[in-house]
Amino acid sequence: MTAKSATSNQVSFSWDAVKGATSYNIYRFYAKIATVSKNSYTSNPNLKPDTAYIFNVSAVNSAGESERSANFTIRTEKEL
Repeated sequence: MTAKSATSNQVSFSWDAVKGATSYNIYRFYAKIATVSKNSYTSNPNLKPDTAYIFNVSAVNSAGESERSANFTIRTEKEL
């Protein structure tokens, strides 16, 4: 996964598309928080400043859900 951006309350990242995937599940601290149709994600703007967040992604299609990705950590920026 690749971090695209981080502010004090929001993060954005992307990952390589998985052939055959129809959607992706996003996990934060191992709890499912979203399902997206493309290979990128932008969080809600309610994260805490200067905090490390652990994300995982899994691919989904009619056969089911893949294994989750390795942990991917993004830290939000400090508040100005």
